[in-house]
Amino acid sequence: MTIELKESLEALEQFAPEWSELYRRCPRATPFQSPQWLLPWTQHLYGGGRILCLALRQEGALAGFVPLFRWGTQARTISFVGAGVSDYGDLLFAPGQEGDCVRSVRNFLAEFHDWDILDLQELRSDSALLSAGIAEPCSVCPVLELSTYPDSMDHKHRTDLRRARNRLEREGGLHFDLAGENNFEQLMGEFFHLYDTRWGTPEPAIRRFHEEVAARFLASGNLWLSVLRIHGTPAAAIYAFSAGATLYCYLSGFDPERAKLSPGAVLLGWMIEDAIAKGVTTLDFLRHPDSYKYLWGAQDRINYKLTGLIDSR
Repeated sequence: MTIELKESLEALEQFAPEWSELYRRCPRATPFQSPQWLLPWTQHLYGGGRILCLALRQEGALAGFVPLFRWGTQARTISFVGAGVSDYGDLLFAPGQEGDCVRSVRNFLAEFHDWDILDLQELRSDSALLSAGIAEPCSVCPVLELSTYPDSMDHKHRTDLRRARNRLEREGGLHFDLAGENNFEQLMGEFFHLYDTRWGTPEPAIRRFHEEVAARFLASGNLWLSVLRIHGTPAAAIYAFSAGATLYCYLSGFDPERAKLSPGAVLLGWMIEDAIAKGVTTLDFLRHPDSYKYLWGAQDRINYKLTGLIDSR
């Protein structure tokens, strides 16, 4: 297996069509390994260092892709491109090529001496990269298998949710919007307004990053940006995206003045019903064990970070 280094944003953009095809074929790909996510990260959030993305080829055909970069001076560190904002990191691989890809990555890192620290975070427990080195837990992602829904819900939460939705429907003016080409800019603006109101305004670069990511996921058919309105006024929003049969809930916001109406929970309940109707089987709440996630029946999955290599001699 041969390795091509992609060391600039321009090189990655030129490589994007082939990368996209590999992403589509990889059986364990998440949105955080997609060009829709990582190209905007490199454009807007990359803080410097050296991009070291590995395109792995078997007899000329693309067999794998590993998005890495090295950063730091006194402690030169190898991390995944997308570090910090990505809830999962991993390699992409063509079906049947995972083992060869892992060996090539391990050998490359063992022979590439221009680094001091390995810090490959947010690897899922089924990642084959974990077999290449020393790993330790780094975060928790609560995940809801929709085959168990709604029986998985906490009984009180299920009752409270039904009452909240019934109350809003009785009062009239309840409406759900899902982003499409015609309303994307409006819903994105409303999402940021609700997010800012609840959590505070993000850095401009973060906002530009998510605006570009959302536009790219919209174009590929993987954006799930939804807004709940009460009498025409946005009350809650969820920014999510999909890959395969999994929906990833990334950010949300709601109007604190309407908190007693539970608009965020009502919107999430509607989104889950819509996802099930469209064939989604898993809802991933992503990092952080927030208590509300378990009210829906989510179960923990542990992410790991790779901190060293196993000597393969």
